[in-house]
Amino acid sequence: MKPVRDLLKHSSIYAIGQILTRMASVMLLPLYTNKLSPADYGVTAILDLTSSILALLIGSGMATAVTRSHFDDDSESHRDRVWWTGLAFVSVAALCVLGPLWLGRQWLSDLTLGHSQIDGAWFYSLTLMTTWAYVIGNVCDTYLRVQKWSGTFVLISLLRLLLNIGLNVWFLVGLEMGIRGLLLGNLIASVLYTVALLSVFVRTRGRVTIDMRVAKQMFRFSAPLVVTGLLCMLMHESDRYVVRMYGSMEQVGVYSLAHKIGFAVHTLCLMPFISIWHVAIYDIERQPNAKNLFSRIFTGFVSGLGVLLLGASLIVHPVLPLLTPDAYGDAIELVSVILLGFFFFGLQIQFEVPALLSKRTQLMVPGSVLGVIVNIAGNLLLVPVMGVWGAAWIGVATYAVSSLTIYAMCRNVYRIEYPWTRSLLTIAGLVATYLSVRFGVFPKTGFWGQVAVSIAVCAVWASALVGKDLLEWWQSRQESSVDVIEHSKVPGPSRDLTRV
Repeated sequence: MKPVRDLLKHSSIYAIGQILTRMASVMLLPLYTNKLSPADYGVTAILDLTSSILALLIGSGMATAVTRSHFDDDSESHRDRVWWTGLAFVSVAALCVLGPLWLGRQWLSDLTLGHSQIDGAWFYSLTLMTTWAYVIGNVCDTYLRVQKWSGTFVLISLLRLLLNIGLNVWFLVGLEMGIRGLLLGNLIASVLYTVALLSVFVRTRGRVTIDMRVAKQMFRFSAPLVVTGLLCMLMHESDRYVVRMYGSMEQVGVYSLAHKIGFAVHTLCLMPFISIWHVAIYDIERQPNAKNLFSRIFTGFVSGLGVLLLGASLIVHPVLPLLTPDAYGDAIELVSVILLGFFFFGLQIQFEVPALLSKRTQLMVPGSVLGVIVNIAGNLLLVPVMGVWGAAWIGVATYAVSSLTIYAMCRNVYRIEYPWTRSLLTIAGLVATYLSVRFGVFPKTGFWGQVAVSIAVCAVWASALVGKDLLEWWQSRQESSVDVIEHSKVPGPSRDLTRV
């Protein structure tokens, strides 16, 4: 079926870019952890957190809003109004939010980094400019995804990655600029990336048309998503502030490294899927068996994500010590707990479908509100007692509460029958497998043994969960190819090849 084929095809193309990006991150990890102390890493984590919050506030909801509005009407004039209006809205919002903060960057530095960080204002100068480039580019890369130009998107993204790597290595190793070099490299790469995306947008979109009526409609759609995005960001990142309150910047750095690894794995597993999923759901909705398709996709989603995160949780034990200094050693054990939390967070992508299809995005807000309450209250209670371990386990509770609340709010809007029994058994089996291998097998084996066991365990689980479905899919493709060949052999009316 075409929507599912498109989902698999474009997810695979996006996966190429994500795999190369994450491979580059792993290869550069020794560079960053040797050139940046845990305290420096903590500073970059706070800067990234602030930038992410600002980007969400400015443009996260609008990217989803223009995607939804794009499918309201098939006429090109309508789509011109939607995309140009969305780009203009984000540009003005970025100026209104980032301009005053740039003027008050010293105050922002004192608030988030502390008064002892003498270079904080300069750090925020670079960070805020990078944020500005990012939010403009986000609308343009959303445009490429909606057009299903996955190849163009991945090509531009990879060129940006190569440039960013080259600049960071030059500034960190060649010029030894530390945090400042890392931020400067990110800024240059982000600006050039946005310029490239804008050039594609301007050349392929129609004349500039700003429609205030469309802007108001998209704002109403996006406003709850902005609230949800900010709350999700608090769920993701607010524990850094709590760890800093009750610990040291070194602890922030170690925890941030573990969280960054977990988030990188989560992104690698999900971003290729998400990149086309928020477009594909509207194609799937038009199918006569749409609800059954959503249910089947959920089954594959839980199985595939679970196996990938299990493999990452295991392989990090033999690999990470080779990439990081001893000062970051505690991050290794934290990764598996953080990945468990991200598994529950990933389920939101499935549970929010009814809200997006019905344009009732406000249904997603209660889940984020409850998640933030659990996160902040839990961190304030456990971090003083358990340190970074308290933050990691509260993250698991936060994402579970948030996802299940979204499911409860949306289930009656567009009822999808999820295979709960199979999914819960799968989750329990994967967790039990991790515990038995980590504490029963790994202590008795060396590096290569741990790597081999990790691969073997994931292969067995993958065969058990998705092997049958993949075999049926392959057989259906073979049968389809045979039918096409046989059909081509049937004589038909002659065609006039001289006609264009």
